[in-house]
Amino acid sequence: MKVRGLLLKDIYELWAQSKVLLLLIAAYLLIPALTGGNAMLGSVGLLLLAMLPASALGYDERCKWERYARAMPVKRSELYLGKLLLGVLAVVLGAALQACAALLAGHTELLVRLPVTVLAAAAYLALSLPLLFKLGLEKGRILFLLLTVAFVALSGAALGLFA
Repeated sequence: MKVRGLLLKDIYELWAQSKVLLLLIAAYLLIPALTGGNAMLGSVGLLLLAMLPASALGYDERCKWERYARAMPVKRSELYLGKLLLGVLAVVLGAALQACAALLAGHTELLVRLPVTVLAAAAYLALSLPLLFKLGLEKGRILFLLLTVAFVALSGAALGLFA
C-alpha cells in the first residue's frame, strides 16, 4: 500500500514537472513505429523512460523529500521499490505503445528489435537505480552519465546486429 502511494507521488510529480519530456519520449517511441524508420529512436525513447526514476529522484532531492520520508513510516526499501516500479511500468507501457503503433502502421520488423531494446532498458534500470540510491543523484552524476553512454552504445551495437 505504501509503495502504491509512493508510485502515485512520483507519477503526479513527473506529470506536473515534465510534460515536455513526456511528449518528447512519446515522439521517440512513435516516430520509428509509424514511419518504419530507425529503431535507434525507439530505443532512445525506452532509455528515456528507464531514466524517469532518476528524474523523480532529482525532483525529490531538490525539494528535500528524503528528510520528509525519513520522518514517515516508510522504509528505504519501499522508497527504492517505488522508484523501481515506476521505471518498470514506464518501460513496459512504452514498449506496449511502440508495439501497438508498429502493428497499426504495418512495420512489424520493428517488433523483432523491441525485445532487445526492452532488455537493455531493464538492465539499465537495474544498474542505475541502486547506484543512484547509494550515491545520490548529485554525487553519482558522472557514473550515471558513463552508464548511460555505455548503454546507448551497447543498445546501438545490439540493434545493428539485428538489422
